[in-house]
Amino acid sequence: MKSKIRLGFIFLLNILLITSAFANKQADREEFLQAYKILHAGGLYDASHLKGYLLYPYLGYERIKRNLKKTSDQAIKNYIKKYPDTWLADDLRTELLVRFSSQKKWQAILDSYQEGVGGNKAKCAVLEAKIRRMKDSQLILAINQATNLWLSGNRRPKNCNTLFSLLQEKGFIDDELVWKRIGLAINKGATSLAKSLSKYTQDKKLVSLWIKARRKPEKTLKNRRLKKKNKHTREVIAYAIKRLARKQADKARKQWRKFKKSHPFTTQEKADVESYIAVREAQDHNPYALQKLSIIPAEYRSHDAQLWMARLAIRQGDWKKLLDAIASMKAEEQQDDIWQYWKAYAEDKLGKTLSVDLNSLATNTSFYGLLMADKLNQPYQRLNQKEYHWAQLTPDIKNLKSIKRAEELFALESPKMARLGKKEWFWTLKKLNKRDKLVAAAYALEIKQPFLAIVSVSKTKDWNQTGLRFPLEYKDLIIKNATELNVDPAWVYGIMRRESAFDAKIVSSAKAKGLMQILPSTAKRVAKKLGIKSHKTADLLNPENNVTLGTAYLSQMLNKFDNNYVKATASYNAGPHRIPRWLPDFPLDAARWIESIPFNETRNYVRAVMSYTTIYDYKLNAKNRKNLRLSQRLQTITP
Repeated sequence: MKSKIRLGFIFLLNILLITSAFANKQADREEFLQAYKILHAGGLYDASHLKGYLLYPYLGYERIKRNLKKTSDQAIKNYIKKYPDTWLADDLRTELLVRFSSQKKWQAILDSYQEGVGGNKAKCAVLEAKIRRMKDSQLILAINQATNLWLSGNRRPKNCNTLFSLLQEKGFIDDELVWKRIGLAINKGATSLAKSLSKYTQDKKLVSLWIKARRKPEKTLKNRRLKKKNKHTREVIAYAIKRLARKQADKARKQWRKFKKSHPFTTQEKADVESYIAVREAQDHNPYALQKLSIIPAEYRSHDAQLWMARLAIRQGDWKKLLDAIASMKAEEQQDDIWQYWKAYAEDKLGKTLSVDLNSLATNTSFYGLLMADKLNQPYQRLNQKEYHWAQLTPDIKNLKSIKRAEELFALESPKMARLGKKEWFWTLKKLNKRDKLVAAAYALEIKQPFLAIVSVSKTKDWNQTGLRFPLEYKDLIIKNATELNVDPAWVYGIMRRESAFDAKIVSSAKAKGLMQILPSTAKRVAKKLGIKSHKTADLLNPENNVTLGTAYLSQMLNKFDNNYVKATASYNAGPHRIPRWLPDFPLDAARWIESIPFNETRNYVRAVMSYTTIYDYKLNAKNRKNLRLSQRLQTITP
């Protein structure tokens, strides 16, 4: 009896201790959030009693970061020494390099710099130090690296300006390089950068005309300044014609014929413009575009032109031209699943000896790997084999301090803290080998962070890790909504996996929200049809609301496109209004139609979703053997 009482007392004591520890942890979390908020705003807060808390280094970092100018070099160095193995220390190390640069402490920069840490901000500081301190081959290498860093269509960190001024002072950036960077900026749409660079040229007005060509190409081509026949004028003409071709390929070709006669364009310049116009015509499915692409010599044809020659040849069934286009691609690109599949397809159609290892291709879980397995009537090997138990190895990873910090940041249930948690995670991934990245992915699933699991696997490029790449999140919610609306649950999974990778709080640059990345305007229309009067945009970050509206919209697209999952998938990404414009004039095999979709994003999206759907079907229905093959999902595309 006494032993039973003693056991009962010990059990009760343990419960009290656990409850107390939990209460203390909650108190620490609440106080940390309060302290962080005040320090982040540049205020003062004595958080010394939180020293034992896992996220305490963040408070010291915020104290320094928000009062950087007033913080001494030694205080920053002390922090870095205390928390060396953190992204926080890496960031402050970079700030110290920038400070040393402004103080002209070149040797201090060289002594402090760590390769690969701090990005371009740190690179600019160390390259300036090297150019001022190094000699001979080391100096030449530093100058080349600095010039390559400058030669970009993107803006560089503000502290890079002193490095670039040094390069100009020493004559390493001449007028030609300035023009080259202006061209890179304009082609990226960075017109403000191009405008700021124009002050270093002798022909600012021509740069202004080049910038104007972005929005008013036809008007630009009428400008008298373009009568000059130098290299820079030809660049502006070529750019304006390309911009015109984006909406009016016929007009662009007409203008091109005129300027090609009046200006001494080089062979490569001609091929570049002609490639661009022909690609625009190909994207409009012009029946003559394939011929126009094929007459451009392969060695001068642009990369996009090579790809679109292949895509149009697939759509039109010109297997010889398809083989020509593939043969003109880089050797590495020819080995991609897509071109291995179509090369084999074309060789088979032409009765040639197959030069592709079909069995090797059929082992992949990519779109074309699955399709090849269908052609060979083989089982999906990766989907039928037992998944490796990576979770058994997670103790190796979960004890890393950075992973523990990430986990604690997620536990705070704050959008800001979740972003910092992702930062900790991604910083850790950079330091892991392939095997440990896969273990980290398994641990991410263990702590209910599927988005991080998927990203972790992607860093290894091991696309056949289907157990880690395709988790069954929100299963009950998806099956419930899909069943009610007669939609394939595996398809809902495929869409969700591609759209958000199961990050329920994600918001795109276009303001699409949540698991199924629904635009607020679309959600409003769908909610109205469903009779949901209380719908608010913020509701889209709630998984239940998001999946309800997203599945309903998928059902609408499926009905609109006669239950054709390929068309409905394309419409979910590109909008239903575009699909009729992309349809063929004759019944076309779905895989051939997918390759001729004009938008790169939509083409990749449809391939991904259809293969993901097949994989999820196997995960959901592996036991009852009712799986559909990928080829069975690809219904013929009709006019």
